[in-house]
Amino acid sequence: MHYLLFVGALIFFAFMTPLKLAIAVCALVLFVTVVVKVSAQVVAGVSPSLGESFRSVFYASLLVALVLLAYMSFSSGTGIHHVEGLPAIAVMAGLFVAYTLGFQIGIGTSFGASAVVAIISTLLSGAILWSVKGIAF
Repeated sequence: MHYLLFVGALIFFAFMTPLKLAIAVCALVLFVTVVVKVSAQVVAGVSPSLGESFRSVFYASLLVALVLLAYMSFSSGTGIHHVEGLPAIAVMAGLFVAYTLGFQIGIGTSFGASAVVAIISTLLSGAILWSVKGIAF
């Protein structure tokens, strides 16, 4: 069921964005999926399939979106619009935990191994985005 949801969201995204951006995002998702698969093999010693890696990327994205929606709901309800200091660190830690839990649920590794996989995939996808930002975006 989650594959259908993600494919539906991808099709909706493809119709709402320019073609070049949609292709770039699809390529980035595929790249991150392969990076998650390889890094899980190296770090945790497990061999997830591409489907499990894709599912973990989906779960990580979904959990981060849920945390951001909860944060936006809290900030709009309380009138707090600027967060700095220790609360900002708590928000960033919550986002990192949600991102890591997505990989832990999808791949089935420990929290520490999932955190390393999350860091590796974030760094590599950020480097790819930074290097192709003039071409794709």
